Amino acid sequence: MEPYRIKVVEPLQEVPKKKRIRVLEQADYNLFLIPARYVYIDLISDSGTGAMSAEAWARMIEAEEDFSGQKSSEDFLKVAKEITKFPYIQPVHQGRTAENLLFNIILKPNDVILSNTHFETTRVNIEELGARAVDIPDLKPPYCGNINLNALKDKLRKERVKAVIMTLTNNIKGGQPVSLDNLRETYEMAKKRGVLIIFDASRFADNAFFIKRYSGSKKTIKEICQEMFKFCDVLYLSSKKDGLVNIGGFIGCRDKRLFEELNKKIIARESYPSSGGLASRDLAAMAVGLKEAIDEEFLNSHIEKVGYLGEVLKNGGVEVFEPVGGHGLVIKPKEKIPYASFALGAQVYLETGIRGGVFGEEYRLALPRRVYTKEHLKFVGEAIAKVYRKKLIKLKPINHPTTFFNFFARFQKV
Repeated sequence: MEPYRIKVVEPLQEVPKKKRIRVLEQADYNLFLIPARYVYIDLISDSGTGAMSAEAWARMIEAEEDFSGQKSSEDFLKVAKEITKFPYIQPVHQGRTAENLLFNIILKPNDVILSNTHFETTRVNIEELGARAVDIPDLKPPYCGNINLNALKDKLRKERVKAVIMTLTNNIKGGQPVSLDNLRETYEMAKKRGVLIIFDASRFADNAFFIKRYSGSKKTIKEICQEMFKFCDVLYLSSKKDGLVNIGGFIGCRDKRLFEELNKKIIARESYPSSGGLASRDLAAMAVGLKEAIDEEFLNSHIEKVGYLGEVLKNGGVEVFEPVGGHGLVIKPKEKIPYASFALGAQVYLETGIRGGVFGEEYRLALPRRVYTKEHLKFVGEAIAKVYRKKLIKLKPINHPTTFFNFFARFQKV
């Protein structure tokens, strides 16, 4: 069961089907363009959509809004340094800001960046600087988030590789874990070539939980996190995922000169470095969220819910990618037609009011942390299974953006 009791609730608003038809048409069949107030159960993203705890809200109210040297900043830095064991921590307002700041300092045109999988925004932030983002995933269970070590060895030898970014958990297929052995071997191979290892650790606690589960380790989640973080030079993360807050993030580094460069970038573009562009109340909530993120009972509850939804879907005849990930799951459309995942997502919304997200050509359901109960997920699984058995609508694009296609593409029903 959930390792908490519910203190505050908000009503779910079911939208009549006639209204959903109009909303979907006005959004040109792109789920991201649907106003959230017309969504019944929203599984489009787990980023910034989780429920914060009573303690986090209390610390927000107590926080004093100062320009620099905030006590809430001190509290946050203490927690972040303890979990990561990194000497230098710079708060930022989200992960995309972190990668943008970092990449502008460390990357040059024609640099090659390897990864187990770059998220779309990461890829764009790299390519806008004239560098090249290359994915070399290794989809072998149970650690389907691993980087392909043979491909890594080959590319390190042949190409001008500046850095390797390891995404924990790998955002591919709903959050697939990376093993400790894979992190260690990647680090050792990169160090021999003088290549930076960077962690996008937005879902670090999920990754540590899977390592504990699959390896049978007796270590705490915190100890496993500290062991993972030994194998990188720099880390950054969005606290909107495993950090259990609605906004925030941070960068960790070992190099004092890099940290000082970050300070200069922050004060030029955001605010004084002690805040990183955040309000004191956000820093206060981040300190609480980081501590709660590594609670094993919470992690077990969250990840088991994702698995439970997968079982309900499979029992209803829906094909999902397995093993199911840490923050969501991917549904494979049964019809091989153009834009099948967009069509499936649109049809699910049309028939049920449930919103998932399309990434690449995959329809993903991402679970906000501490928001929906198993009864909600039972309803989701059974409702989607009914839609899945129906023939898909057909869509054709009426605009085709060259970047961020899934976010901004618009379609017309054929």
